[in-house]
Amino acid sequence: MSNRLDKIEQLPEFIALTKARRKIVWPLAIISIAAYFVLILIIAFSPGTLATSLTGGTTSVGIALGLGLIILCFIVTGIYVNYANRVIEPLVEATKKRIGELK
Repeated sequence: MSNRLDKIEQLPEFIALTKARRKIVWPLAIISIAAYFVLILIIAFSPGTLATSLTGGTTSVGIALGLGLIILCFIVTGIYVNYANRVIEPLVEATKKRIGELK
């Protein structure tokens, strides 16, 4: 079994798949984590900033930042889904085809 896994890991399609996945996952994860950390740091060290009203009414900076974070997560998800459909899925299919040929 280990020999078969070694063969799969050495397939050019599998190598391309892992590189393509890593190319998109790390930047998007860093963006998401950084955004959450920035919000948490603002909450911890400058809570008064979050209470500042944007419109003179009930909409505050904190509400805007929270909503911005949610929107950012949707954007990051959309970027990943788009990339996965265009790049990763064809590589998955090519890898599965090659693995089938190894039998």
